[in-house]
Order: sequence, then structure tokens, then C-alpha cells
Amino acid sequence: MVGPTPAPPRPLYFVIRLVLFLAITAGLRAESGTPGQARDATSKELAHGPRLYAPVVVHDFGTVRQGEVARYDFKIVNNGDAVLEIKDVKPSCGCTTAAEWTRQIKAGESGLIPIKVETAQFSGNVTKTITVTSNDPVQPQAVLEIKAAIWTPVQISNPVIIFPALTDPAQVLTRSVTISNQVDGQLQISDLHSDKPDFKPELKEVVPGREFELSVTTVPPLADGTHTARISMKSSNPKMPDLSVQAVATVLPPVQVAPTEIILPSAKLASPEKRYVVVLNHRGADLQVSEVKINVEGVELSTIATPDKKQITITLTFPVGFQPEGSVRRFVSGKTNHPGLPTFEVPIVHTGNR
Repeated sequence: MVGPTPAPPRPLYFVIRLVLFLAITAGLRAESGTPGQARDATSKELAHGPRLYAPVVVHDFGTVRQGEVARYDFKIVNNGDAVLEIKDVKPSCGCTTAAEWTRQIKAGESGLIPIKVETAQFSGNVTKTITVTSNDPVQPQAVLEIKAAIWTPVQISNPVIIFPALTDPAQVLTRSVTISNQVDGQLQISDLHSDKPDFKPELKEVVPGREFELSVTTVPPLADGTHTARISMKSSNPKMPDLSVQAVATVLPPVQVAPTEIILPSAKLASPEKRYVVVLNHRGADLQVSEVKINVEGVELSTIATPDKKQITITLTFPVGFQPEGSVRRFVSGKTNHPGLPTFEVPIVHTGNR
């Protein structure tokens, strides 16, 4: 299983929230237009057509033994007045598959989407999603969810250890998971090993033969980037002779620029829109950004730094009527006083050329 991506630094998190807020409010302004016939016509159009309704959106299988195949049929009802077409059913991972589903559902009738989950590679709590695409004009995509607690004779509380993002390559962090014996008899664990020197594992027996604590510690210095390791062990349980945990740690670069690209709609802008580029100083002396420019006419630039010089935000204001056209490469660029990132460049793209 793939662990969650480490959360962005808090300053960047707030900037992203601000960007989303501005984008949403801009969208609301664009949609509001002039009150009257145009909005009324749209509302009347949406009053007709197929309507997808799932009486059960989330299905919990409860406890499932590892290796079993869990199956469930999601019921889909057409609450509209036209034929509902289920165009695609896409699970979130290869372990979850959809059998032949009801392709067309008449108004007032129902169909099924059969789902099965292979549990051999999982343990502990598992959640998977299924995206259903249909011709429902109001809800063209619906998301279904399945959950299960995968039972194994030897239970690992978390098979993937995700360390918080490190800003200092010399920082030492330790994270732990619990290994517990779920069956009668005494469990013994031996041959603890990490396949990478970046992580040091240690095992402590908390309750003899029943519960163990596996601690994994980062071994500095770590280079910038993402580091992974497989922590392996031998178990005395014949049904699970090999145990493993994955460790993941990411060391942020001294200076980080986000986002990696600025995305604009393909259509001409009906109102001014703002976009943001954030330069983050994760370590080192005060960060300075200079010679910020954009190779697009009519776009306003402004730069502001936090008092601690840990974050510099570049605001780009795109005017009414702006539309990226042609094959000219557009970007915003600048320089920093950090030797690790003397220059930076963020391309400007529109949704049609991504």
C-alpha cells in the first residue's frame, strides 16, 4: 500500500487554501452573470434527464481474513426521467475490480455494479474508492467507497511508516508500529533487518510472545529527496513466516518553489484572476528573491516576504481577456541568493495543453 503524501509546510498550506478560496469565489462571480432568463433556462434544463442515486455509498465489509476475496454489489437507481448510462467504473487501485455492471438503467429502475477486492496483499484497515462516470448532467461522476479490516494471524498496526518531512538532513526522528500475535501460542520474531542504511530498526517485546514494538529511526545525514527502506523480520508463525514494514522519509531541499506550474483556463478570462508562486526557505540564511519577471504582457507582479524571511510569495494578477495562445512558452522566473537554487522558473499553462 502506498502511504499518504507528507503534508506541505504550514505556510504553503495556508497559501493553497487562499488560492482555492479565490478560485471558488471567482468561479461564483463568473457563474452568477446577469440574473434573468439565462440562469432560469439552465435550471429548467437540469430539471430533466437521468439521475444517478446510490442507496449505499459506503460499504464496510467488517473483518475479512487476509487472502479472501470480498465481494459487494452496489445498487444504482435512476431517479430521473431519461435512460441512465453508466459509462465507466474505475476503482482506485488494481486490487479492486468491477465485474460487468448494468450499462443502461431506465427511468425509475435500478441496476448493479459488482465489486470485488483481493485482500492478499493487505493487513489492517483498508479503504478503497470506485469512481462511477455516467450521463447524469448534475452528477457526471459519483464516488463509492468500500472498507474492510483485514485479519492476519500476525497483525502490524501500520505496514508503512511515514516520517514527517525533514527540513534538516541531520535531524533524527523515530516512529514506531505495534506487532501483535492474533492466535494462540507464543510468537517469536527474529532476523530484524533494514535493506537501506538510512533507517535503523529496533524491536522490543512488550508482552512476551504476544505484542512487540518495532521502532525505526532515521540515520543522518540524509540527502535531499525521498528515502525508502524495507524493514524485514522472520516470524515463528508458519502462516506468516516473513514480516515487513516499509519506511519512507523525505528531506526537503534548502529552497523550494511551489507550484511546479501555473494553470489557467483555456477560455479568455472574464475577470482578473490571481495566481501565486511561493518560495520557501527550509534552512540556511535569510532568503532573498530578486529579478522576478514574466514573459507575458499585461500581467502584474508583486512580491512579499514574511518577517522571518522563510517564505516569499509572488502574486501574479492576470487581466480580463487574458488567454494563453500559440506555441510561445510562457513562464515566471527569478533569482535567489541561495547557491542551491540560484534561478527558478515556473511555466504557465492552460488546461487545454496539459
